[in-house]
Amino acid sequence: MDLIHAKSERALLAANQQLRGALGRCMQDMTDQLIDLLARVEAYIDFPDEDLPGEDRANLLAGVQRLAVATARLLATNHYGTILRDGLKTVILGEPNSGKSSLLNRLVGHERALVSAEAGTTRDYLEERITLGPHCIRFTDTAGLNPRPSPIEKLGMAKTLERAAEADLMLLVLDATRPVPPLPREIQARLTPQSTLAVINKIDLAPVGFHPALPTSLPIMKTSALTGAGCDELVTAIIQRAESFRVEQGEDLVTINSRHAYALNQASTCLREAQTKLESTCPSELLASDLRGVLAAFGEISGKVDNEHVLDRLFSTFCIGK
Repeated sequence: MDLIHAKSERALLAANQQLRGALGRCMQDMTDQLIDLLARVEAYIDFPDEDLPGEDRANLLAGVQRLAVATARLLATNHYGTILRDGLKTVILGEPNSGKSSLLNRLVGHERALVSAEAGTTRDYLEERITLGPHCIRFTDTAGLNPRPSPIEKLGMAKTLERAAEADLMLLVLDATRPVPPLPREIQARLTPQSTLAVINKIDLAPVGFHPALPTSLPIMKTSALTGAGCDELVTAIIQRAESFRVEQGEDLVTINSRHAYALNQASTCLREAQTKLESTCPSELLASDLRGVLAAFGEISGKVDNEHVLDRLFSTFCIGK
C-alpha cells in the first residue's frame, strides 16, 4: 500500500526498500538478540539440575538495554514514516497582509489562494500538497494573526492555532515594510529554531539595510512572493527540514507505520519491565514472561516465532543432557 500511494521520491524509496525486506532484516536481527536472551533465561528455569555456568544477570541486563535502544530507534522512524506518507505539515502563518497567500501561490506554482490588497482575505485555512525535491510537502495557508480581530477573524485564528499545534514546520511570514507584530502566546511558545523558519517577505519593498528584530533566534529567509526572490533558498531550507526528521538505520531507509508502532510500544513496555526485574533481582520466571511479551510483540511485525526456535538456541548454547 505504501508503494501504491507513495507521493514523493523518498516515499517511493522507503516503500521499495520495505518491500525488499529492509524492516524484516532489522526485525530479524532484533529477534535473534531476543531469542538469545530468552534462551539463556529459560535454561535456568527448565533445567535447574543441570551443571550450568552461573547466571550472569549483568550480561543479561546489558543485552536487554541494547534491545531497548534498538527498539526505541526503530520507533523513532514512525514520525518520518508519517511525513513520507502524508507530507511534511508546513503551516504558513503571520499577520494579515504579510503575503502568506502570495507566498503559497509562489511555492505551489499556481493561484491556489485568493490574493487581495485588503487585509484579512484568508478567513479559513486551506491546504495544498506539492512535491519539493524528494519530499511531499503539505502546505497550510492560515488566517492572519490580527491583534484586534473581528468575530469572524477570531474563528479563523482559532483554526490557525490548531494547525500550528500539529505542524512539523512553521513558516512565520513577516512583512519587511512593517515592524515585527505581537504574536499570540501559544504561537510564541512554539517558535524555536528547530520548528520555525522566519520568512521576511516583500524584500523588494524593504528599505536598504533592513534587519528585522525577531523575538527569538530563528533562522531567517528573505523572500519576495511577487518577484520570486529568495524562494529557491526557502524551498531548499524546507527540504532540509523534512530530511532532518529521518532516523538513521544503517544503509536501509526504514520507516514504520502505526501498526508497527503499536507493537513496538508494547515491546518497549515489556523491555522496561525486564530491566526493572533484572535490576531488582526478581525471579527468572517473571523476567522470562516479560521477554516472551517482547517476542510476541515482535511477532506482530515479522511473524510469530515458534517456541522451537528458542529451544534450538537453548540447546546450541548450553550442554544439557550430555
